[in-house]
Amino acid sequence: MTEAIQKTVQPIGVATAALETKRLSAWFGDLHVVKDISLTVEKNDVFSLIGPSGCGKSTFIRCLNRLHEETDGARVRGEVLIPGAGKRENIYAQGVDPVSIRRRVGMVFQKPNPFPGLSIFDNVAAGLKLAGVVRRNVLEEIVEISLVQAALWDEVKDKLKKPGTSLSGGQQQRLCIARALAVRPQVLLMDEPTSALDPISTARIEELVMKLRSDVTVLIVTHNMQQAARISNQTAFFLMGELVEVGPTKSIFTKPKDSRTEQYITGRFG
Repeated sequence: MTEAIQKTVQPIGVATAALETKRLSAWFGDLHVVKDISLTVEKNDVFSLIGPSGCGKSTFIRCLNRLHEETDGARVRGEVLIPGAGKRENIYAQGVDPVSIRRRVGMVFQKPNPFPGLSIFDNVAAGLKLAGVVRRNVLEEIVEISLVQAALWDEVKDKLKKPGTSLSGGQQQRLCIARALAVRPQVLLMDEPTSALDPISTARIEELVMKLRSDVTVLIVTHNMQQAARISNQTAFFLMGELVEVGPTKSIFTKPKDSRTEQYITGRFG
């Protein structure tokens, strides 16, 4: 990593950092796919990760809530720090429960994945019940709040008992966002959440992401550079598993410091 990038991604302090990685690397067997990434994400950022297919973006965010290690032969080295109990905690420290981390660092995937066989209500409430929330009035309140946050409440409030899979693709993705929000995460990871959606649904998700930043920090992987420019205030460019450049989105797209960033955003490769 260049000296300029190292200066850009220096830790900015416990008070404002929602997430920080220190020399984070990841492998699939012997294949080194994420290489020594250090960066800091501030609270309430919408932070876009861009780069060509296979550059390590999705693997990187799967390391941020310990999903990467669920793959056979996968391993991680380095630190991922998130605020907790008055100090920053390394999610890979010995004895840390991955399930508890996934409540604090939620995930929305490329394709909507509502739980089959569960109603709209039970899809949103699933994580709450797993965490031991059983009182019906509490569940009802949090489910409604989460569906409102996900801009879905008005569309489903009269059919909460219907299967989650009965919704349209865009509605299913917002249902998955509501499910992630229900457990009140500090950070929400989104892996190309609109790539399988139509333009109208994509616009709804983008509008939602911009509204969510007041409540949660969002990291979003996207191949759509126009989307990154529209919704994010910070952008990181990945190439071949390395962090090439990171900074304010406007600067990345108008005055990139690295020639490889300029070549990518102008369509010369990728």
